Amino acid sequence: MTIKTKSTKENIKEAATKLFAKKGYSGMTLREIANEVGIKAPSVYAFFEGKDDIFLAVYKETLDGHLSIVESHFKSNQSTKVQLYSILKSAIDFQYQEELKAKILVRLMTSPPEFIKEDIMKRFGSMELDEYKILFEIFRQGIEKGEIKDSDCHALALSFQCIMDGLFWQMHRHSEEEIYTRLGITFNQFWNGISQ
Repeated sequence: MTIKTKSTKENIKEAATKLFAKKGYSGMTLREIANEVGIKAPSVYAFFEGKDDIFLAVYKETLDGHLSIVESHFKSNQSTKVQLYSILKSAIDFQYQEELKAKILVRLMTSPPEFIKEDIMKRFGSMELDEYKILFEIFRQGIEKGEIKDSDCHALALSFQCIMDGLFWQMHRHSEEEIYTRLGITFNQFWNGISQ
C-alpha cells in the first residue's frame, strides 16, 4: 500500500490557509508561507504567481467547499426533513472540521482584501444564488410530495439561508455542544412551522 503525500502546491495552500486564518491577508508574507512549507520563498513562484494568486486559490476552495455541502444533500429520494437537517448539520460539522477555512470565511466577509473585494462579493453572491436554487428545489419537491404546507418556495429558501447564516455566526460565540443543541431547537421550530 502506498501512502500518497501532499504535493508542494497543496502544502503551500495549506500553509497559506493557516497564515491567512491567523494573521489575515495583509498580516502575512510569502516568505512566511515558504518557511511553513520548508522551501525558499522564490520556489513558491513555480506554483503560484504570488501571494494574491495563493489567496485566490485558498478562498475559492473555501467557498466551493461550503457550496458542495448543500449540493451533496440534495437527494430527492430522501425526505425533505432529512435533506434540510443534513444540510444544516453538515455545514456545522464542516466548520468544526475545517476550522481554519471557517476563520477565512469570517475574514472574507468582515474585512476582505481591497484588491479582491469586488470579486469576493461577486463570488459570495454567486455561491448564495446557487445555494438558494438548490434549497428552492428541495422546498418545491417537499410541497409536491405533501411533506410541506403549500408555501412560497422563495420565502422558504431565503428563511433557511438566514438560519444557516445565524448558526454560522453563533458558532463564534458558543460552545460546540451548545451549537448542536441550538441546531436541534431551531430546526425543529422551523420544520414544525412548515410541515404538513
